[in-house]
Formats: sequence, C-alpha cells, structure tokens
Amino acid sequence: MKTCVEFDRRQFLAMGLALWSGSQGQAFCQPGESARSQPVLGPGPGSGRVLKIAPRDGAELQSTLWRQAETGNTLQLPAGANLILTPREERVGPHQEISRHPLLIPPGVRLDLNGATLQLELTVNCYGVRLSNDSALRNGTIQVVRSQGKGLQACWHSGVSIGAAYGDGGTPDQPGVFSTVAQWGVEDLVIEQPFPAAAMQLMSEACRGVIRRVTIADSPRALLGVGLDWGSVGPITSEDREIARMRGLWERGEIYSTHPHDIRIEAVRVGNLGRCQDGNDAGIRCSACDHITIRDLRVESAAAALAIFGGDLGYEFAREDSRDRAHQGYDVDGVRIDRAGIFGLVLNGLADNVWRARENQGYEPVRDPCRPGLDQPQLRNIDLRGVGGKSQGVYAVAVTDAHLDRIQIRGFETGVHPEDWVDGLQLTRAVLEDNQHAARIEGVRSPAQRVEITN
Repeated sequence: MKTCVEFDRRQFLAMGLALWSGSQGQAFCQPGESARSQPVLGPGPGSGRVLKIAPRDGAELQSTLWRQAETGNTLQLPAGANLILTPREERVGPHQEISRHPLLIPPGVRLDLNGATLQLELTVNCYGVRLSNDSALRNGTIQVVRSQGKGLQACWHSGVSIGAAYGDGGTPDQPGVFSTVAQWGVEDLVIEQPFPAAAMQLMSEACRGVIRRVTIADSPRALLGVGLDWGSVGPITSEDREIARMRGLWERGEIYSTHPHDIRIEAVRVGNLGRCQDGNDAGIRCSACDHITIRDLRVESAAAALAIFGGDLGYEFAREDSRDRAHQGYDVDGVRIDRAGIFGLVLNGLADNVWRARENQGYEPVRDPCRPGLDQPQLRNIDLRGVGGKSQGVYAVAVTDAHLDRIQIRGFETGVHPEDWVDGLQLTRAVLEDNQHAARIEGVRSPAQRVEITN
C-alpha cells in the first residue's frame, strides 16, 4: 500500500487547512438554513485559475493535489491520459484521521480529467475517488478494474465516494473529517463499475452538492448507479434489538445520525444493471435523505429506476436541526426506465428497524416510524416500462401526500400498488396500459387511503 502520510502532515501544518475543521458542519452545512432559504449548491467559484499538470503516476497526482489544497484552482490532466491508482493510507484533518482511498481531492481543488481515465486497482477495503468540501471532479472516466478485500457496504470500492461509511464518522465530540462534506460537484463523468459495489456512493451528511451529466456503464454486478445513504457519528447500530440502547446513547449525546440533503442530480444515464435482486438495485437509491432534486434520469434496465427509502432508523436519532426536515423536499422531474425488472418507482418511507423494534421489543420511538414517512414528494414526467412477471410500476408504503403528474406505466403485473401507511397518493394525467392489473390498493396494518388516479 502506498502512503504519503508525512507529506500530508506537513501540508496541513504549513497551510493550516481551515476547511477541514469546517467539514464538521460549521463552515458549510447548516441543515436548517435551506428550510428558510435556497442553499447554494456545488463548489464555490474558485480562483478561475487552470493549472495544467502531467503526473507520472497516482502518487504524483495525489501530491500535486495536496499542494493546491484550498487554493480554488483547477488542475487539468493531459487530454486522454490514463493513470492507474492504487490504495493509499493518509492522515487528514486536525485530528489526523486515517483515510484509505486511491485518490482524495482536497478542499478547494477542482480536478479536470480533460478526457483522461483513472483506473482504480482496489486491493484493500477503501473508498474510491474521494471528494472533500468545495471540491470537484469533472470530464473523464473512472474505471474500477480490480476489487479485492472489499467490505459489505456499497460505498467501499465505489468509483466515486462522498462522505463517510457507517462506523467511519467519528464521535459527537470529534466528528470525522468526512461526516459532513459540502459544496462539491461531479460533472461530465463516465463510471465503470463491474464489481458488487456502487458506481457512485454518497453517505453521511453529503450536502449542497451537484451531480450532472454522469453516465453509469452497463454492469452485471454493480449494486446500484448512484446511492445516497444516511451515516453515523458515534457507535450506532441499527439492529432491532439494540434500538432501545441506541436511544439511551442518543439522549446522552453519544451518537447521532447524519443525512444527505440539498443535492441536485441532473442528466444521469444508467445502462443495464443486471443484479436485479430487490428494490435496492436501482439507478438512483436514496435512504433517509431530504431535499433531493432529480432532473432527467434515464435507465436502460435495473431492478428499479428510482428507489426512495426511509432507511433503517429514519431520522430517529438525527440532530434536532435535521429532524424537522425528515424525508421532505423530494422534487423529481423526468424519469424513464426501459426495462424495470421489479419496480419502476419505490416510495417507501418506513423506518423499518425502528418499526420492528416497536412491534417486537416494545420500543417507544421518538418519531413515528410510519407517518408521515416520505413527506409530500413531488414527481413529474415519469415513464416506466416493465417486463411483466411480478413487477410493479409504482410501489408505495409510508407515504403522505405524494403527487405524481404526467406518469406512464406500461408492462407491469401491477401498475400502482400502495400499501400500508399511505395517506394521500395522487396520480394525475396518468396512462396505465398493458398491465395485468391497473392498480391494487391495499394494506393490512393501516390500509392505503386517499389514493386517486386520473387519466
């Protein structure tokens, strides 16, 4: 394993990277603000300066990036270059936190691949190309060409990684450097992920970022195209039988959960994802997020085009400034999938581990794990095409006042299937054709109500 620990430490001491301390949320990311005002998304304007670089290998590229930290400069690779990157272990931030990755784009740096390809040979459990506060990755190809020793989380060995994995977020007294990553951008990128990991994975409090014009190549094994997932600070476990103990830790300020929010995703193209085991195998998957905007998602084939989940814990142990935003602000315009293997859309706001702890262990939750669930999601211009079998066009659980406008659902076993804890699901200007059943409205514990479908 290559390392540049000494170089990294000297750079931090010499340059005083204040942005790392800001990565804990004070400088960039105040969740409550976007409820009152429109947040600024993406990296800042930068310096406007473009520096052409020609690194001989991954180690030289990483060293060059560190030297430009916090400058706002754009570093541009030679057109068509090809670099092989292997895992590195570096110490970052004021507390010298360990980060394992093939490449880290430091705060205040924009990397323009300029048509270059980065080949990731990942031989230990690590992130992919990792972004920081006020950083960007643009204009090229990321290929994961080797994957050995990978952990179970989808973020490990992802092509592009933003945020911190479960267990990697530090503690409330000392949050990890990447527990919050804000104002970042990923644009004009192709990601090739042939292994069972995410092509791109956002975790913890990845926020105020933009993803534009990203193509996810065909893959028989990739877990998903773009994933957005909650994270942990402190020793959180989501096991059902441990939820009551987690409540005690949370009340004592020893843990909290973090959540992706205020992210705009535009013009993502997903090829054929062949894994197709359940609704998590999606073009885009969100779990316990809020204020996510999606524009123009096109998927050739996957288990689902778009899957929005409440997550294991929902916002049960979120910080106070995050909890009043739980599962709000989903704004989707333009989704098409040509062959949905299981679902067209999944709208499932249930915090399922909390719900099971209540049902089976008598746990008294802080928040209702079922209601409102996904809170007033708005979706427009949706074109879903199934492959028959036991597929479902729109599957909904734990949703309140969802509105789907201009939606076409064709070729599914069931077109629209709302179940428990759905209170308000409106489909307007809907076209349901060639489905074995147009709709199945049901629910055992709390039957769906206020469901309207109009042509």
